[in-house]
Amino acid sequence: MIWRGFPVFGLVLLAMAALMSIPAIYAVALGDWHIAAGFGYSMAVTAIAGCLLVVAMRRRAENAGAFGEFALLLATLAIAPLAAAAPIAAVMPLLGYEVAYFEMVSMITTTGATVFDRLDEVHRAVILWRAVVAWFGGLVALVMAYAVLAPRNLGGFEVRGDSGRTGAVGRLSGDPVWAGGKPSEAAGGRLARAISAVTPVYAGLTSALAVILLALGHSPLQAVVLSAGVLSTSGVSVEHGPASTASGFFGELVIAVFLVLAATRHSYGGPGRRPFRFDTLPHDPEMRLLFVIVVGLSAWLYLRHWIGVLELDEGGAAAGSLRALWGGFFTVLSFSTTTGYLSADWESARQWSGLDSPSLIFFGLAIMGGGIATTAGGVKLLRAYALFKHGARELERLVRPSSISGAGARKRGLRREGAQIAWIFVMMFLVTLAVAMLVLSLLGMTFENAMSAAVAALSNTGPLFPATTGGSWLTSVTPEGRIVLVVVMVLGRVEILALIAMLNADNWR
Repeated sequence: MIWRGFPVFGLVLLAMAALMSIPAIYAVALGDWHIAAGFGYSMAVTAIAGCLLVVAMRRRAENAGAFGEFALLLATLAIAPLAAAAPIAAVMPLLGYEVAYFEMVSMITTTGATVFDRLDEVHRAVILWRAVVAWFGGLVALVMAYAVLAPRNLGGFEVRGDSGRTGAVGRLSGDPVWAGGKPSEAAGGRLARAISAVTPVYAGLTSALAVILLALGHSPLQAVVLSAGVLSTSGVSVEHGPASTASGFFGELVIAVFLVLAATRHSYGGPGRRPFRFDTLPHDPEMRLLFVIVVGLSAWLYLRHWIGVLELDEGGAAAGSLRALWGGFFTVLSFSTTTGYLSADWESARQWSGLDSPSLIFFGLAIMGGGIATTAGGVKLLRAYALFKHGARELERLVRPSSISGAGARKRGLRREGAQIAWIFVMMFLVTLAVAMLVLSLLGMTFENAMSAAVAALSNTGPLFPATTGGSWLTSVTPEGRIVLVVVMVLGRVEILALIAMLNADNWR
C-alpha cells in the first residue's frame, strides 16, 4: 500500500524504530547503559531498513486492491515483530530469537501471551517495551477496522443490517456511515483518515487511565503498562497475578469502566460522528448482549460460590460474599473483552467456595469476544447477537408459523443475511480452532493444553492459557508449537473470513 508516494510498511518500520526510543530513554534514566544500547542499536537497524524500503519503493503507483491492503496488514503483524524482537534478543541473549519473536507477535496481535514466567526478574525497560508494542498493536487493530475491514464489509460489518451500504463481502464499497467515509476512497486516504480519527481518542483514553491509576497509588511503570494492557485488551502487566494489587477495589473498578470503553466501537470517534456519550451504550445491541452475559454469569458464579460456602458450613459472611461477587464480575468482564485480567478477589473466592475454576466458561467468553471495530478478539458480539436473534425468530415461528417478522427491514436483514454470514464465520472459526488443536496435539501437547492454547491464540486472549491450565507459554509449548501459535494469533487478529476474501481475485481491483 502506498500513501502519498511512500510505502506504508516502510513507514511502519520507521514508527517501530521511533517507539524503540521510549524504552531506550527509560533505560538511560535508570542508568542501565547496556540495556539502552541494545534498544539503541536495534532502533538504528530498524530505521535504516525502513528508510531503504521507503527509498526503494517511493513514487510507485498505489495499489488500492484487497491484496495490497491485507498484505500490508499481514506484514505488520508477522514481519514487523521481527524488528520488535531484536532489542529483546539483544539484551536477553539466552532467551533466543524465536522466543522473543513469539513474545512480540503476541503483543502486536494484542494476545498478550507472555513467555516470561517471572516478570519480576525481567528488566523494566523490556516490560515497558512489551506494553508499547501491545499498545501499538491495538492501534493497528483499530486502524485496520476503519480503513480496511469496514469498507469491505468485513470484521463484523458484514452482519450489520443498518450499515448503509451494499456490496459483496470483501468488495470495496465505501466506508459505513459511522466512519464518515467516501465511496471507493483510495487506500492511502482511508488509512490516513483512520489514523487521524482513532489515534487521539485511543491515546487520550490510555493517558486518562494511566493518570487515574497513578493517583490511586500505582507506580508510573505500573500505571503506563496497565493502561496499555486495558485499552489494547492485551492483558499485559508488570507482574503476574491480579490486575490491580496496588489500588485494590477502586483500581479494579476504574479498570472495569475502561474495559467497557475498550469493548465498544462507540468510544472511538470518526468524521461526522457525534461525541461519545454513555447514554448511547444501552441502545447498542453489542453492549446489551455484553451486559446480559457479564451480569448473568456473575450472578451464576456468585450463587455457585454461595452454595459452596453453605456446603462447607463456613457461614455467610457478607464481606466475603461481596468479594466473591465482585471477583466474578470483574473476571467475567475481563475475559469477555479478551483481556484476561484476574480480579484480586477471584482466587480467594474460588478457594473460599472449595470449587474448581470454571475453565469452560472462560473458553466461551474468550471465543465470543468483544465488539466489532475494537481491539478485542474472538467471534465478536455482533455476530453472536445476530445468531441469537435468528434463533429467537425461528423459535417464534415454531410456536406461531403464520407470524410475520416486524422491527423493520434493517433488523430483518440482521436476522437473515446477517445471521447467515455470521454462521459461516463461526464455522470457519471452529474449523480453524480444531485444526490448531490437532496440530498442537501432534506436536506433543496434551488435549487440555492444546485446547486452551488454541482458544487463547485464536481469540487473542493470551492470559487464558496459564489461567486455565497453570502452564507456561515457554515451558509447556514446544518451539514448533509456538510457531504454529504465531500463525493462529495472526489469523485470529486478521480473521479467516478476511483472508478468504483476500484470496478472491475479483476483489483485488
